[in-house]
Amino acid sequence: MRRKITNLGIISLILLSIAPASLVNAHGERSQEPFLRMLSVQWYDTKWSTDKVAVNEEVVLSGKFHLHTGWPEAIAKPDVAFMHVYVPGPVFVRKGVWVNGKPMVRSASYEIGRDYEYKIVMKARRPGMHHLHPMLNVKDGGPNAGPGNWVEITGDAADFTNPVTTLTGETVDLETWGWSRVRNWHILWALLGGFWLVWWLRRPLLAGRNILLRQGREDELITPMDRKVGMGLGILTLALIFYGYFSTIDKFPITVPLQAGLMELNPLPVDEDVVDVELQEAHYDIPGRSVRMTVNVTNGATSPVRLGEFATASIRWLNAGVAPDVGPYPQDLIALNGLEVDSDTPIQPGETRTLNIVATDAAWETERLALLIYDPDSRFGGMLFFYDENGKRHKQTFGGPLIPTFTAI
Repeated sequence: MRRKITNLGIISLILLSIAPASLVNAHGERSQEPFLRMLSVQWYDTKWSTDKVAVNEEVVLSGKFHLHTGWPEAIAKPDVAFMHVYVPGPVFVRKGVWVNGKPMVRSASYEIGRDYEYKIVMKARRPGMHHLHPMLNVKDGGPNAGPGNWVEITGDAADFTNPVTTLTGETVDLETWGWSRVRNWHILWALLGGFWLVWWLRRPLLAGRNILLRQGREDELITPMDRKVGMGLGILTLALIFYGYFSTIDKFPITVPLQAGLMELNPLPVDEDVVDVELQEAHYDIPGRSVRMTVNVTNGATSPVRLGEFATASIRWLNAGVAPDVGPYPQDLIALNGLEVDSDTPIQPGETRTLNIVATDAAWETERLALLIYDPDSRFGGMLFFYDENGKRHKQTFGGPLIPTFTAI
């Protein structure tokens, strides 16, 4: 019996080792805690310029995000954050990032409760099917990944080039530039380290040294030749360090240090045409995989509006009769007819109405958001999108406690 179990384990390991990488290189964002995904960064209007590129071609990732006013106390505030992408390794090269039209070569300070618009240009490097996400990396708080979409890269990785023009007018290929210097220095230091190890490994290490220690003759463990070799190796190491430093300065007299300051960044203007939302109560129906919300909506806009979408953790529940076409958005993150509203007639300007909303889809389980009910602070959050008869959109964030219901409603 034990042999059968062992054989099964070996077979399982072999199958896992030869499984296609595409089966396991996506959806790592599901491992993030639900409260982090639902109450920190709310991604919306995310777009991928294409889902198929060749090596050396570019794909543009763009959209907007809102920093939720219910930002969890358990994670650091976005006072220092870096805009980047979330991909399975160096399969793309980032060519540029812009937030609110400004190039973001460094970190910036972001304001909770405000919106930002981003654009990320990525250059294809390694062929394969890769999941591409926008990501906001918060200092001391970690990464927050947005929605991911499959992007196929075709061609040969050996054809990849990454030419750039330096400030001095020289054009270099960053994919291979400086490779010979890096290789030679690594070989040199490896040889020195290997010599030092072999010097001590050439003699008995354990039994003989233990005997000398027990006899109180530990002074004999290091011979005069050992001291001479150690001193000579130390002098050689210092000489190589100084040589490397001054030869680098001589070859590259003009250098720019790594930039560590914060970029100045203003959020997008606040929309004065506001539809206010106040959450009264919310329940998670475990058997039905539904979140049932009761909200008070006050239409502060100048035209009647209807609820068209509820979005949280990059998942979108749509009221198909109101929301416009979602475009090329990942289908596994869309519940096309998953949003139900008890009162779907237009809310007039100045009117306050109580809406009972039901968001139903298996995504609550498959995206691991239902685990929120087991957290000590089981609060959820999201965004509601209202549309007027002309298609103008009004968005509002909301959030609050989520109470589980273990019996069918």
